[in-house]
Amino acid sequence: MEAQRELELKGIGASPGIATGPVLLLRADDHPVPDYALPADGIPREMLRLEAALLETRRQLHDIQTRVGEVLGSDSAGIFEAHLQVVDDPSFVDEVYREVRVKRRNVERILSDVAERYARTLLQMDDDYLRERATDIRDVTRRILGNLAGGGRDLLAGLETPRVLIARDLPPSEMVAFDRRRILGIVTELGSPTSHVAIMARAMDLPAIVGMSGVCGKLADGERVILDGVRGRLVVHPTAAREEEYSRIARNRAVIQKRLAKLKAEEAVTRDGHAVVLSANIEMPSDVDAVQARGARGIGLFRSEYLFMGEGGEPGEERQYRAYAEVARRIMPESVIIRTLDLGGDKISAAGKIPEEANPFLGWRAIRLCLDRPALFKTQLRAILRASDHNPGLRIMYPMISSAGEVDRANALLEECKTELTAEGVAFNPDLEVGVMIEIPSAALTADLIAPKVKFFSIGTNDLVQYTLAVDRVNERVAHLYEPTHPAVLQLIRHTVEASHRHGIWTGVCGETAGNPILTPLLLGMGVDELSATPPAVPLVKEIIRHLRLAEAQDLAEAARGMSTGQEVFECCRTLVRRIAPEILELAE
Repeated sequence: MEAQRELELKGIGASPGIATGPVLLLRADDHPVPDYALPADGIPREMLRLEAALLETRRQLHDIQTRVGEVLGSDSAGIFEAHLQVVDDPSFVDEVYREVRVKRRNVERILSDVAERYARTLLQMDDDYLRERATDIRDVTRRILGNLAGGGRDLLAGLETPRVLIARDLPPSEMVAFDRRRILGIVTELGSPTSHVAIMARAMDLPAIVGMSGVCGKLADGERVILDGVRGRLVVHPTAAREEEYSRIARNRAVIQKRLAKLKAEEAVTRDGHAVVLSANIEMPSDVDAVQARGARGIGLFRSEYLFMGEGGEPGEERQYRAYAEVARRIMPESVIIRTLDLGGDKISAAGKIPEEANPFLGWRAIRLCLDRPALFKTQLRAILRASDHNPGLRIMYPMISSAGEVDRANALLEECKTELTAEGVAFNPDLEVGVMIEIPSAALTADLIAPKVKFFSIGTNDLVQYTLAVDRVNERVAHLYEPTHPAVLQLIRHTVEASHRHGIWTGVCGETAGNPILTPLLLGMGVDELSATPPAVPLVKEIIRHLRLAEAQDLAEAARGMSTGQEVFECCRTLVRRIAPEILELAE
């Protein structure tokens, strides 16, 4: 029998590690959702069925949360808080009740339809964290449907040998039920490095790849694969030589990771003495543990959106204050930058009250929404100001700024809040520093006009690349055009940094580019003062900084000025990293 040809598939590395073994293909439930009309006298019974299913779902989620907290820690347990918010969200549950009464259809059909509407709305968002909320809704809905039907499913039933799981998606509530001894690794078609499947995989120490589109249709049960969770590669039908190669890589990575773990207490300083502020990005308070464990200097981006995604929409001042104050206290004596709301209007209102926009990425969101809804914005500003009393290093940052005028209007509202709190006798830091996200080309080009009004810039490279190159990075057809090293993007970064320094303020980078160690020398060479990466990327970036001379980085940045393609720039960055820290290149690619 002729040996099958080796095939390599590419996705997004989500949890480090290498796994080799046979595949188990997990197919989505093929059970159709029941759909039938209700007689008028059948509606009360249907309501009772839903109420009972919600109660059972809530009980199950509390049990899962407790068990996960005991075994995997608070970070992983926090995932199920979002699931509980779905069950307890009155706007979601009330809409199901209302449609059952109005449409007189069974609760399974209505629940599925309402949940899918919510999920599709969230999937329009240009934010990995917010898109992941769609997975929460679908996961919880699947659990409620199971309880309506009177039972669940064991995905690994009858599995005798450990396998690499391949699926379109894996809900975290099902992952926690897995027997770790029966799983080698995970590959999903959906998801991102910040998705719950990625978070859970890292907590369970399972190699994982996400975003591998179409993989379910390319594999069959039992086929042998090698999963590389760092490079995001899946090798199908590997040769003996390839298996030996990956065995060597796994041994080398283990040695390197052990050494990187010792960098926690070390400073991010180049070989010639140039200090860099290396911070971390977080999604919610439970992420602070990971920041401190990786040795980051504070929090360069605290996304506040999670507070607005459950319990009926807009959180009050007290709830926001408690969340911000918790992070401010826990990260002391380091600093934290809180980004104000970066959502669209349809995501913080009861479903359907805001007309759907044709292009929400360019629409009514972030600072535009906040300036149009000053009461909403001031509630958040007051909460942040109050939290600033717990940490003098707490700062505030406005997202999606496109002009200096928007900064003026936002700062005017901030001053109003300061006046109100002073009159009320509420403590806050009167010298709270304000900064802006530079993620729209117009903001980068007018950085000299914006700089006098703020204390710092933070370049959001994810959106800056997308808006500059007119590329939707989640659209597979044009994703190859998404180039952080494109000459136009580099010119905007360089212009922003130079403008900030002319006005005596600093510039950081908080997008994915900041966490890519291959690009670290280029950013430092262009004069970037601070980098804020995901916690797992912090040790890699720190290692590059400690192997680098600032003069080398500046030479690289100067050479990049004359390069005409992003690929040429990237290869030069790669060459430098290979020379100064080849072992990091192996981890990063």
